[in-house]
Formats: sequence, structure tokens, C-alpha cells
Amino acid sequence: MTAAMIVAGVVIFLLLAVPLIVQVITAFRGPFLPFGVASAQWGVSNFVTLWELREDFWSVLGATGAFVGGSTLLSLLMAFGLAWVTVRTDFPFRRVIGVLVIVPYIIPPIVKAQAYLLMVSPETGVLNQLLRLLPWSGDVPIDPYAFGTLILIQALTNVTFPYLMIVPILTNMDGSLEESARASGASWGETLRRVTLPMLWPGLLGVAVLTFILGLGSLEVPLLFGQESGRSIFALKLWTLISSNAGELPQYGLAAAWGLVFLVITTIAFAVYLRATRNAERRASVSGKGFRPTTMKLGAWRIPVAIGVAIFILLTAVLPLFALFWAAITPYPIAFSFTALVEQTQFGSFAAVLADGEFWASLGRTLVIAGGSATIACVAATVLAYGIARSTSTWWTRAVDLFASSSVAIPATIAGFAMFLLFMVINPVIPIAGTVLALVIAYSYRVSIAYRASYSATLQIRTELEEAALTSGASRLATFRRVIAPLLLPTVLAVWIQVFILGTNEFTLPAFLATPESRPLSMYVYAMINPRSAQLYAPDQGAAMALVFTLLVFLIGYGLQWAVSLRAIGRAKRRPGLPGLGSRSGKPPVAPAPDTISIAAQEHQEHRARTKLRTPDAAGSERSVSRS
Repeated sequence: MTAAMIVAGVVIFLLLAVPLIVQVITAFRGPFLPFGVASAQWGVSNFVTLWELREDFWSVLGATGAFVGGSTLLSLLMAFGLAWVTVRTDFPFRRVIGVLVIVPYIIPPIVKAQAYLLMVSPETGVLNQLLRLLPWSGDVPIDPYAFGTLILIQALTNVTFPYLMIVPILTNMDGSLEESARASGASWGETLRRVTLPMLWPGLLGVAVLTFILGLGSLEVPLLFGQESGRSIFALKLWTLISSNAGELPQYGLAAAWGLVFLVITTIAFAVYLRATRNAERRASVSGKGFRPTTMKLGAWRIPVAIGVAIFILLTAVLPLFALFWAAITPYPIAFSFTALVEQTQFGSFAAVLADGEFWASLGRTLVIAGGSATIACVAATVLAYGIARSTSTWWTRAVDLFASSSVAIPATIAGFAMFLLFMVINPVIPIAGTVLALVIAYSYRVSIAYRASYSATLQIRTELEEAALTSGASRLATFRRVIAPLLLPTVLAVWIQVFILGTNEFTLPAFLATPESRPLSMYVYAMINPRSAQLYAPDQGAAMALVFTLLVFLIGYGLQWAVSLRAIGRAKRRPGLPGLGSRSGKPPVAPAPDTISIAAQEHQEHRARTKLRTPDAAGSERSVSRS
């Protein structure tokens, strides 16, 4: 078991630390690649070049701060408002809102970016067509390439993530404090400002930091919109530096310097979050006695809230999917009209997609990459999380715990570029650059998601079960395999499904690492909708492929969850002694074969209960003594 934990720790170290180390070396050694190039030498020339281009540096820093900060703020405001409506008000359609808000999460990011680009197109965009019906809208209500449009679209694509994190925070907050403030004469605004937000501050700060890092690593919206608007956002800047144009070499050293600067920024943000939330228990309000969340009566505000929710659902779910569908059934971009619906529509693009061999090949690569990376991340994280959770708390275990949780502080753009450098450096020895294996390794960097879930699940398992297994003669590895692993399996499967869905939707990592021979479906969709793709450019087939892609992600994700649910129900039916869960034949359930370790665990707990003696202490009182 010790060897297994060491191997898991080494795997996580290779996934997280080694690529970043190579990036740091590349920033200080170059100017091309740090190893394997005769002209490479140590120095700070890349940072000198960065400072000499200080106007570009400050422009990128300002544009990135405005883009990521503005989109994070807007997405948090929308997510908090939607979560408040669904959790803390008497709005009649709260469950429907909860389902519809999750719809954008199912749509792959590159598909969402493409849908918004089609939706706000100046001439044919369905949103602009609707806004032109308003008397005050003007000729072109929305400029799709304006920087403000870029921020708004990025915010709309990221609302689901903070919403899913804010809902349990609001659900678990006791409403008695708010009721006391209201009884003391405070208005709803004062109660929100002086009671609710201070209580929710640690959780909201964590959501804000994670949303900020997620936005910093997002490449889809800047790639489709930012190139036309001419604004330098960090993700797009990094992409441009390593993409060799005609007559130019990729500037790997300068790109590494850029990546190091923004990695320091995200590390500082993560450290601020850890410091601000270290005493979060002081704001805990959930107790076992009298806990209840407050439900706010909307009253006259019900209609404005309904209008706001309807506009949000229209902008994030209805219009984007409609824009994709309209682009898929028309041979070229045209404005929607009933005449065009009758005369111009055709459905041949869907047949062309289903008959495309590269579509099925890229889909197969997507499933292999997502499944392999999810398996690596979950197995390594579960083994290491068990070892850390069961170890004595020392500076070493705390450091390993923090390191294993650190991938959430690494934006996908920096992770993709660091993996790209690593595979370029080791390619003369281990030629895996541009292969499916390289993508599997790169996708596994999100190991922290599985680690935190497995760590929390391990802490919920009492140590008596392991003690019983060890006293019955089982080794630590056998104890983990036969006692702990079955108890952790539901959590691990749930996390595996989430990491798998993230892998199927991933675009930023393959944008740095994939080749035409190894590209997943997200990159093939981008090639179909990118005018620079030459012979691959087919916007109608790209829109049809995006819709098929979204449907496949939905079916695969929910199909896996359904299979896991059936497995859990089947295991419950096989348990003896559960009423109503017997076999259909009416026969009593057959008891499973006895398991030595399970029997020993049960006997160990019974023995501990029997041997609790009540003995007087020196002061004449009684205390419980447990003999093992």
C-alpha cells in the first residue's frame, strides 16, 4: 500500500509539477527550447524582451484584467441572482429554472462560442434580428466584435459553474439571522449587505477565485471573437506566440515568460482565497436545532423576476441552440424569415456529418482521451487521498495535500502550454508529442477535482473497519481493496463521470497539443467553422456537427449517470433484510457469502460496544473507558 501511495504521488507530481518546471526553465533558458538546441543559454532575455515591449505588456495585462474580471463579476451576479431565486424565494418555477440553468453546462464550450457568434452576427444573427424590432435599437444593436460583447458572452458561458457552487451555500445558510435583522427593522437591502453577504463571504470568495481562474484559461471566446476585435487577451496572446506564421518562428521563450507572469497572478489569487477562508467556520450557521432557510415572498416583484429569468434562459439556452440549428439547415448564412424557412432550408448537412469518417474517428479519440484521463486522475487521486487522510498531520502531509489540490489554480491555457513544452523537450527520447497518449496525460492534470472528493469521502469512513480488517490478518493493501475501495466507489464513479464530461468538452488543451492525426471532436468542429481552415471550412456542416456533438455529450453523460444509479439500486436489492427490495419471485433474498474481513469488522465494533465500562475517576464521577 505504501508503494501504491508513492506511485500515486509520483504520478500527480509528474502531471502538475514537471510541466510547470519545464515552463520555468524555458522562460530563463532559450530563446527557442531549453534543451536539445545548441544556441540555448541561461539568462533573463525573455523577460527583458517582455519589458521592452512594455506597451504590449500593459495592454495585454489590462485587456485580460478587464475581460476576465468583468466576465467573472457579471457571471457571479447572474449566478447569485438565479441561485437566490431558486433557493430563497417563493418563485413558482424554481425547479424548472434549476434544470434550464444547467443546460449551458452540457453544451461544449467551443459549441457555445460558435452559437453566440452566430446569434449576434450583424446581418443574420437572430438576436440582432429580434432587437431590430425594437424602435430604439438602431441599425445594428450589437457589435459582435466589440470588447463589451466579448465580456458579456464570456460571462454568459460561465454562469452555470458559479450557480452550481452558490446553490448549496445558500441552501445551508440558516435564515434565523436574517429574520432577526428584519425583525429589528432592517430592510431587505440592509439585511443582504450587513448579514447575508458577510455570512456567505468565504464561500463566495472561493467561487469568485475559481471562476476567475476558469475565465483566465478559457480560449474559445477569445479565439472566435478576439481575433476580429484586435484586443490582446492572455489566452489569445499565448496562442499567437506559439502559432508559427509565414516566415516566423514560434516564440516559445517569450510565451513561457508570459505564462510565468500569469501563473504568479493566479497563485497569488489562490493564496488570498486560502487565507481568507482559513477561519470560515466562524461564519457557520447550520445547526441541528431549529435550522431552516428563509423564504422571501416576492409579491409584486414576481413579474420582474420572471421576466429577468426568461431573458436569461432565452440568451443562454434557446437562442444559441436555435442559431446553431438555423445555420445547420441553411446552405449559407442568411437572416431568418418564413420565406427562407420554406425555400432555403435543407437537412443534408446532418447526413454529411453522419457519413463523415473523420467525425467518427475524432469522436472515438475523444472518448478514449476523456475516459483514459478520467481513469488516471481518479485512481491516482483516490489512492493518494486515502494515504493523506489516514496519515498523521505534519508539515509534509499538509504540503502534499496542498500540492495535490493545486491544479485548480492552474488555468487551462497555462497547463496546455506547459504540457506542450514538456512533450517538445522529451520528444527526442520519448516521442509522444502530438499523439493521443499526450492528450490523455494532459487532460489528467485536473486530478485535484478527484483528489478533493476522495479526501472528503475517506474522512467520512470510520477507522474501526480498517482496524478490524488488520486484526483479522489482512494487509493494508487488502484492507484498502476489500473494505475502503467499495465504500469510496460511488464517490469515485460520480467524479469520474464529471471529469469524463469535462474531457469530452475540452478545447483549450487540444488547441495547444493536438495534430490532425490526434485531434478530438472539439478541434474538428473548430476546423469546420474556422474560415482559415481552407478546404475543411463548411459552416453548415460545422453547425450540424456542433448540434450532434452536444447531443452525444448529453446522452453519454446522463447515460453514465443512469447506469451508475441502476448499479446502486441493484446493490441495494441484493442486500438481505431490506423490505420491499426482494426478488420478483417473492423468495427471500439469499444472503451473500460470508466475508472474513466484513465479519471481523462487525465483530470488532460489537466488541468495542460490549467492553465499554463505567468506572469512577478520582473525583468520584464516572467516565467511559473503551478497551480494544
